[in-house]
Amino acid sequence: MKKLLAVLVLVLFGTMSYAQWSAGPGNLYMLSAGNVGIGVTAPSNDLQMSDATGPCTIILNSDVAVPGGAGSYTLGQYDMRHMGNTGYFYRNVLRYNRDISQYEMLQTLKNPGGNLNFILVNLNTGNFDMQSGISNVTFNNTGTFAVGMGALPVPAGAKVAVGGKVVCKEIEVTLTGMPDFVFSNDYKLRSLYDVENFIKANKHLPDVPSEQEVTANGLNLGDMNATLLQKVEELTLYMIDLKKENDALKTRVSNLEK
Repeated sequence: MKKLLAVLVLVLFGTMSYAQWSAGPGNLYMLSAGNVGIGVTAPSNDLQMSDATGPCTIILNSDVAVPGGAGSYTLGQYDMRHMGNTGYFYRNVLRYNRDISQYEMLQTLKNPGGNLNFILVNLNTGNFDMQSGISNVTFNNTGTFAVGMGALPVPAGAKVAVGGKVVCKEIEVTLTGMPDFVFSNDYKLRSLYDVENFIKANKHLPDVPSEQEVTANGLNLGDMNATLLQKVEELTLYMIDLKKENDALKTRVSNLEK
């Protein structure tokens, strides 16, 4: 029995010496450089897990109740840091945003200048944000897409919202039709006197939205281009009529001078 006990003590001592595990106040750590294996006897990485019966799982569980107040409350997080430069690290955070009562998953890169949030998932709505500073790109679960400064809302009925200047080489707008009805024989062209009276009363052209309407509701480029084309076509008809009247007056003057 004494021999068996001695063997067990030697084995235990050898194991502890090989791993060099130590315990501090509330901590368990390994002093020497080495790898830790769970389910694997020869780990080749700092921490290596193996389970022949299913996927390996790491659970970070926090049962702390979310307190009241404002702002975001962290429910759980893990960091990847470089010990030689603690000003840089990657952080993954599960948090509860008390201002808008929603759960969020946030991935953050931090540098000495501050946090750089680059992924934010709203676990309530399914919205997905890619952020850089205060600018962001937002995808949501309704199939809409937003780009802009801060939390840019997507207006009802829209698929894309941009909170800033857009620069591109070409834009194609699909329309349901063009205003060629102006050239139909049954089109009733307003008289220029009617147009004048409308302008005096409303301070804008007929069929063209007013400044107040554009300020309140924005401007549909496709519809506006079609409306402007309609005005050009109507102007063309006015010019044709004026040309005919002018030619008739020239002919009449010419006949009177004979």
